[in-house]
Amino acid sequence: MKTTDDYQAKIKYWALHPEVPRLPRPTAWPPFPAKKFNSYQEMNDWKRNYLLEIAAQGGLKWTN
Repeated sequence: MKTTDDYQAKIKYWALHPEVPRLPRPTAWPPFPAKKFNSYQEMNDWKRNYLLEIAAQGGLKWTN
């Protein structure tokens, strides 16, 4: 049987050659201070503003 005909070949290959790819890392985060919130609404408002701040600076830069 050819490898191309074997549906399990990909899984066998991954099992024999385990390689964990490096994930990219974000840089240039705006300051992220410790905060406590009184409600989920307050936390969601803070997250929304934080994401808007990231968008205003042009997004995050990713490195390997």
